[in-house]
Amino acid sequence: MTATEPRGSVRERVRQALEDAARSLGVPGSEMPDLELQRAKSRQHGDYASGAGLKLARVLKRPPPEIARELAARIDLPEAAAEAVGGYVNFRFRDAWLRDLVAAVAATGPAYGASRIGQGEKVQVEFASVNPTGPLHIGHGRGVILGDAVARVLAFTGHDVKREYYVNDQNTQARFFGASVYARLHGEEPPEKGYHGAYVTEIAERAHRDLPGIEELAFEEAEPRLRRFAIDRMVEQLAASVGRLGVVYDEWYRESVLWAQGLPQRAIERLRKSGHLLEKEGAVWFSYGDTDEPGGEAGEGLRPAASRGDVPPRHTDEDEDRVVIRSTGEPTYFASDLGYLLSKFEVRGFQRVIDVWGADHHGYVARMKAACDALGIGRDRLVVILNQIVNLKEGKMSKRAGRFVPIDEVVDQAGADAVRYFYLLRSPEAMLEFDLDLMLAQTNENPVYYAQYAHARLANLEQFASENAGSLPAEADLDRLQQPWELDLAREVALWPEHVEDAARLLEPHRIPYAIHDLADRVHGFYQAGNRDWRHRVVVEGEPELTRARLELARAARHTMKSALSLVGVSAPDKM
Repeated sequence: MTATEPRGSVRERVRQALEDAARSLGVPGSEMPDLELQRAKSRQHGDYASGAGLKLARVLKRPPPEIARELAARIDLPEAAAEAVGGYVNFRFRDAWLRDLVAAVAATGPAYGASRIGQGEKVQVEFASVNPTGPLHIGHGRGVILGDAVARVLAFTGHDVKREYYVNDQNTQARFFGASVYARLHGEEPPEKGYHGAYVTEIAERAHRDLPGIEELAFEEAEPRLRRFAIDRMVEQLAASVGRLGVVYDEWYRESVLWAQGLPQRAIERLRKSGHLLEKEGAVWFSYGDTDEPGGEAGEGLRPAASRGDVPPRHTDEDEDRVVIRSTGEPTYFASDLGYLLSKFEVRGFQRVIDVWGADHHGYVARMKAACDALGIGRDRLVVILNQIVNLKEGKMSKRAGRFVPIDEVVDQAGADAVRYFYLLRSPEAMLEFDLDLMLAQTNENPVYYAQYAHARLANLEQFASENAGSLPAEADLDRLQQPWELDLAREVALWPEHVEDAARLLEPHRIPYAIHDLADRVHGFYQAGNRDWRHRVVVEGEPELTRARLELARAARHTMKSALSLVGVSAPDKM
């Protein structure tokens, strides 16, 4: 490792050394078990631990403690010392390596933690994609931030990432939206299943100004034009709302484009030829593997579908999920989704697609994966992340409490940083409650404040030193870093690439705030040591070498914190 090139995750180097040692004991590659290298549960046991002796006892037919001792004796790493405890092999970071890492990170900057593990894989992340018929609320916002954070982590680890919003511009809800604008344009109430918000009236008023003569047209002619106009306005509003959260989509892809390009028609024909479309009572159903077939056991009552030729791009969302074409000859939303799969994987050539959906779509996941198989794409190339609902805790917005608070209102109250951070504090499958009072609190109980304050403290240390420390050595003598809290902070810096790789590999960006909190803990401990004893301050009068060493550690920690905050789209302020 050089001072300008810190090398990725130390965990992977330790894991490789452990496996190499196991092979040197005669363990064949085909019989190598998972040695389960994990973070040690207690710092007394070091930084990593593996029950390798226990895992290899069956293969080597020897006592686990004996195996662990031999493994530890064969491992010689610059990063960590290995020691055997019973049937376990524990690893403890070497102080000298931690000091070298501090110098490397301080020189690298906020790019520390980035990697090329993605090897340029072309990935699309499609997220949010709610019907463009109204403003985003806090339930939608979770998918927006989750998807954007996934994209940020993947881009940071060497993937070629594109963010996409799928605009349903011709489904049933879109047509109800167009009909609602038409009604308001004529001073009437929207239809029963239409949209009644004030924004609909505002769009109608704009249509009156921007589409001269539109109110004179019959409904059949006016509604499609009003629908396009209204959806364009809503896309503008959606883009503005997500933009306030630091989210920029590479593509707002419209459903109507699929039909214009003939992609659903192509997908339907392919499935028909491969025998994956079956007919019942005049409707055409998708039939494949683990999808639930209509009509009883194993698709009872179904027969292969006859060719219908091209079908018009009109469908409703009330149909059964497996219906592709209704008995009327109209396609369903599933037909559009089949075409969308071809657009993603074949036309645009994404190697992997990650869809972020609300938890209410859980029943659709197996069907879409089955469709990938049936179309010859392969189910594993489609990854679906489901996120649970969001509620707003009673507080400053209690009159509007609940899921349907517009996201813009929460951003107005708490700011984009707090909103983004709080969305990522729980795993997607856990329900989330926004506590607005906590989001607004400038105390250590507020996790985003706690993290940003840590960065600001580090920046303040460097500023204070530039104004008060006088002349300092050009090079830092990091052997001066001896205190436990100094080396603990360096340890947390060392673990950052591991957190990034886990978040990218598992598609779990909520791991990043956990890592940020642990790093902030160490930063605050490093800072507060000087409050307890002036000799432990970063800038120590009469100690230029020690001051320079501690400033190098502060700079490495600040770069790491800035890197971490940027991955969740949160600013790293120099002052609070």
